[in-house]
Amino acid sequence: MLRVPTRIRQFAAVAALGVLAACAHPTPYQPAATETGEGYTTQRIESNRFRISFRGNSVTSRQTVDTYMLYRCAEVTLENGYDYFVIVNKDVDKNTGYENYGDDLAWGWGGGWGWRHGFGPGPGPWGGGGFDYSRPINSYDAIADIVLYRGPKPANNPYAYDARDVMNAVGPTVMRIAPAPGAPPMAPPSGSPPPPPPPGSGT
Repeated sequence: MLRVPTRIRQFAAVAALGVLAACAHPTPYQPAATETGEGYTTQRIESNRFRISFRGNSVTSRQTVDTYMLYRCAEVTLENGYDYFVIVNKDVDKNTGYENYGDDLAWGWGGGWGWRHGFGPGPGPWGGGGFDYSRPINSYDAIADIVLYRGPKPANNPYAYDARDVMNAVGPTVMRIAPAPGAPPMAPPSGSPPPPPPPGSGT
C-alpha cells in the first residue's frame, strides 16, 4: 500500500484550511432565517421598546457585528415613526468552536485551545497512523434593548442615538446581499434620508 510521508500529509491538512478560509465571506446585512441564524433579529417588547440582535459568522469581525446591530436599531426607529433611540442594555458575545482536521481532512468540532497537532490511533487514508490538526473558530453576536423616542436627541445622554445620523454614518459601510437580476430595488426604511442624486444630474 502506498504510504505518503508525514510532512506531505501535514501540508495537505494546512492547505485545506487555507482553501476553506478563502471560500468564506462575512455575514451580509440580512434578516436571520432562524432565531439562531446569521443576520439580524427584531423583537418588539413594548410599543416603543425593542430587542435587536445581529449574529455573524466566523469571518465577520466583532466591530462589524456591533455596527450592523446599531444600524438595525436605527432602521427600526425610523420604520416605527420615531427619531432617536436609547440603548438601555447591550452585550456582545464571543462564541468559540474548533475545526479538527486529520489525515482524511475530516471536518468536526472538538475541545481545547489553539492549534493542535497530535498523532491519532488508527490507519490514515494512505496507511499508517493519522495526524490531527485543530484551530479555534470565533464568531460574535451582539444584542441590545432599545427604547424609541420622538424629537431631538438629548445632548447629555451618551446612550442616545439619532437614527438618521446613524444611518447616514454607517449606511455606506453596510454590505447587503445583491438583488437578483431584474428584481426591484429595496425600499429604504420609512423616514430615512433620500439617496444622493446621481452624478451629472444637475440637482
